Amino acid sequence: MHAIIFAGGTLQPGKAVDDALAHADLIIAADSGADSALGYGLTPSIIIGDFDSLVTPLRTLEDMGCEIIHAAREKDETDTELAVQIAIERGASAITILGGLGGIRFDHTIANILLLAGYETPLRIVDGVTTCWLLRGPGSTHVSGKSGDLLSLFPLTTEATGIQTQHLYYPLHGDSLTFGKPRGVSNVLTHDEAEVSLASGMLLLIHTTI
Repeated sequence: MHAIIFAGGTLQPGKAVDDALAHADLIIAADSGADSALGYGLTPSIIIGDFDSLVTPLRTLEDMGCEIIHAAREKDETDTELAVQIAIERGASAITILGGLGGIRFDHTIANILLLAGYETPLRIVDGVTTCWLLRGPGSTHVSGKSGDLLSLFPLTTEATGIQTQHLYYPLHGDSLTFGKPRGVSNVLTHDEAEVSLASGMLLLIHTTI
């Protein structure tokens, strides 16, 4: 089951967003993410948060049939992480977070990126022309786009080793990338499809369509 989570950040429209919504089985909103969902003409099945930023009245959302889950204002998890936990509890096998990169809170952007490494359930963050996901080694991932798209690779561990790529302008043949060194930024797809494999570590992939 594919769950969509509307986070509280600004959501930029784009094809990746439309594609994600077209394959949604469950829609969850984190606090003011409910306002974003309504802006897309969608009614979240579940809304969770401390509701410190939501504009739409809770009573209105309840009348629309939304399940409201109240979270404490003082807590260890962000509202978006609580939404991820709820999605997993409700049976999600894949999760896409929308609105997780924009907005005035850059610390929330970093927090959402770190969530990719915190759960075994496949997570993606989609916003405008950007899609982010995590590759754990040993493993491989497929990139579907078009020639000229950008693909950046950033290690989220001390090292990401044994990186092999296909159909990227700057190929990697068993190379390692080191945390803190942005060597993997702005690679380019040379075909409409690309592959990245990893022997060990964790690698953040950021695909930007051009």
